[in-house]
Amino acid sequence: MRNRFPAPAWIDRALLVLMAMALAAPLHGQPARWTAVSVGDDHACALDAAGRAWCWGYNHSGHLGARTPEHCGIVSESGHRACYPTASETVPLPAGGEMRFARLAAGRYVTCGLDAQGAAFCWGQPLGPPSAYTNRCLDGACSFAPVPLEAGSRFAALDMGARCAVRREGTALCWGHDFRTSGRAVKPWPGQALVEVDGDPETSSYCAVAVDGRAFCQGRPEFGFLGTGSRDSASQGTAVDHPARFTQVAVLGWWACGVDVEGAAHCWGAAGYDDATRDKPTRDGFERCERWGTQTWCNTRPAPVAGDLRFRSVTAMRRGSMPGFVEMVGLTADGRAYLWDGARAPRPWNPDRRWASVAAGDWGQCGVTTGGELFCWGRDPHEVVQGRIRHPDAR
Repeated sequence: MRNRFPAPAWIDRALLVLMAMALAAPLHGQPARWTAVSVGDDHACALDAAGRAWCWGYNHSGHLGARTPEHCGIVSESGHRACYPTASETVPLPAGGEMRFARLAAGRYVTCGLDAQGAAFCWGQPLGPPSAYTNRCLDGACSFAPVPLEAGSRFAALDMGARCAVRREGTALCWGHDFRTSGRAVKPWPGQALVEVDGDPETSSYCAVAVDGRAFCQGRPEFGFLGTGSRDSASQGTAVDHPARFTQVAVLGWWACGVDVEGAAHCWGAAGYDDATRDKPTRDGFERCERWGTQTWCNTRPAPVAGDLRFRSVTAMRRGSMPGFVEMVGLTADGRAYLWDGARAPRPWNPDRRWASVAAGDWGQCGVTTGGELFCWGRDPHEVVQGRIRHPDAR
């Protein structure tokens, strides 16, 4: 039977609009969720659910992947006037246009991303040339848009904090203060197929995880960083003296922590420089190391992190000015985060939320919640706490 009292036309139109909004909301809302974040020296970048890259912070080398208005200084006596792209404070800028990425890696004046096929693209300072360690673009060498990194190669991992990339066949390509030869060099790992490399170019400290789970470290032996029990330097990757098989390792300064296949965390080296009291001759689970006349507690071989916790990842962050101290943030499988220093005693980190991704750099620290929200602590170009970073497409 037909309706004898049809609804007015405006009601039908309103219902159609509401139905269209309801159907469109998930499509618009899903990409506006954050999924991962990476933090560099003076900027940060994040991925959304659609795989788009967004960056914010300083942009003097184009490492935000988008052009910003220029700021020019005064004319020098030689007639030169330096101009730099301005910063984008807490407003993320789109990097790569319609490109889609599976991973991002922010570093010093450069950002790189991996697509779903393993192709790598970078923007900002070019990797390798001597100018790569300055905070300005020389001779227009910087790129404001993604350019292929070693076109034709496929990569499994990127870490621009360490300035290293690992190809899918397991060979590592690194750029750093001590490894630059004609713009690039393959790090001399001892013939092992690798899954990742992490390190600190400023201290020439690097560690890698091999396909078989063994951890290797290379560099100077300050505070037992190599994890071999020896105080000798290593110009090539040397196997860490521990029976565990690792899935990941994080390095900063002369301290390294790794997560083994069971999820347990182990650390070696030293997280600080002056935490050893001279009136205490021993400390359980630690050795006494000395460097530059300063004593500290260290581990020359991997030692377990307390608490019997199980982690899926670990991230290193620096606290305080140099020399400062290093801390680690570990994420558990259920999204809880824990922070520990050289004492290897975890304590909850921002326990009011569950975290899907955590990253740190000189710029600060950021985390993506399991619900897709992004929060940052540290500094923006005005050196203030940032708080929540909203997606530009979010309503």
